[in-house]
Amino acid sequence: MGASGMLDVYKTAISFFTGQNERVSLGKKRHAPLRQKLDRIALVYHPEYNMDLGAHVFPARKYGMIYNQVKEDSRLSTLPALQPSPVGPEELSLVHTPEFLSDFMNLRYTDRTMYSELPLNREIVRSFCLGVGGTILATETTENYKYVYHIGGGFHHSMPDRAEGFCYLNDAAVATKLYLQKHPDRKVLYVDLDLHQGNGNAKVFKGDPSVWTFSMHQEHLYPKKEQSSLDVPLENGTNDKTYLKALETGLAQTRANFKPDLIYYFAGADPFEDDSLGDLKLTFDGLKRRDKMVKEFADSLDVPVVVLPAGGYARNFHDTVRIHFNTIRVFASLI
Repeated sequence: MGASGMLDVYKTAISFFTGQNERVSLGKKRHAPLRQKLDRIALVYHPEYNMDLGAHVFPARKYGMIYNQVKEDSRLSTLPALQPSPVGPEELSLVHTPEFLSDFMNLRYTDRTMYSELPLNREIVRSFCLGVGGTILATETTENYKYVYHIGGGFHHSMPDRAEGFCYLNDAAVATKLYLQKHPDRKVLYVDLDLHQGNGNAKVFKGDPSVWTFSMHQEHLYPKKEQSSLDVPLENGTNDKTYLKALETGLAQTRANFKPDLIYYFAGADPFEDDSLGDLKLTFDGLKRRDKMVKEFADSLDVPVVVLPAGGYARNFHDTVRIHFNTIRVFASLI
């Protein structure tokens, strides 16, 4: 793409990003640096994550319901909740091509955008740009807090040159690129326990010694697989016991091969036994034990964690919300 094409991206982006340069807490100034990381969780959230997708299988309204559950819980309601601002093309271009960004920002439904399987309008563009901003903010917040749960994000199928599988922009990849620019001597681990392989992340970071991508997923299922640093494919019908043993082994292999300074945990709700898109058989208890294993793994390394909800498509929508909320409770040491 020539200079005129890139200008096209920036012109369209101006209406989304003008005056949105400061990331702040909900109704408050941004927190001053703490003297040490707290053994508790901070949150990142924006109300505009709750996209109106109609009857779509992707339950975007889950984000607001997760946030509301946190605020209604007396033990969690005082946790800091930081609100991001949207990112622009400069940050997004660390991962995504100018051609894709031009189509996305200008609402063009093309071969680069159509495989998102989502509508494309200004609300959705802004929501995804806010989501990337949220994961960047969550990453920055790990300098002060040991665990940061971003109520949004985890769009791990998005490729540099195209959208895939409900994922327009790869929030974690952009945040990671920025983090490694600032800290070139550090290393980043992805623990992806969504139902589906994190193929976008595997593609972006293939061959990058600074990033280890560990994906444990249902094998005979979307998407077309890319090669992660460590893939643990699971058979249909995998239950709690088999899953947790595989996770224990995968985390041990990861630890033997890679020493991270930061972990992104993709805590998908979709390995659940009543998920509409998958055929793994984890129970509520199994998913809580999964989350505890990841937390204990991070604690043993003394490494901060950005937690991302990723997918979840339970037949009963409230089960998806419950699973994500339980992840927050685990990292807040309440269960």
